[in-house]
Amino acid sequence: MRAAVAFPMLWAGVGGLMNSQNWIGYVPGFVESFLTKETFLSVHSILLVVWAILLITGPHRWFFALMGAGNFAAILIFYGLDDITFRDVGLTLAAVVLFLREYNNSHLSSAG
Repeated sequence: MRAAVAFPMLWAGVGGLMNSQNWIGYVPGFVESFLTKETFLSVHSILLVVWAILLITGPHRWFFALMGAGNFAAILIFYGLDDITFRDVGLTLAAVVLFLREYNNSHLSSAG
């Protein structure tokens, strides 16, 4: 489940860094009120790569699953509905389930 949530984050992060022109169109216009789209895409892409790696390998995986859920939900909110909305809904729900599982596992193991 962690790989299923981390892979699209890693894919988008690496893609945003290596082929920014292919990804810049997905950056919402309102971002330009505080950053250039290019700067936002670079920062967001780096964060996605870091979150994906930490979701797979790091401690506090529940936190990175929650960040993934928030990221996927933000796509739904700020990009809108289209022909591939089903993908974003599925990823958001998978990340939420992963968050709940990881959170419960981390708190149950620390309580015992």
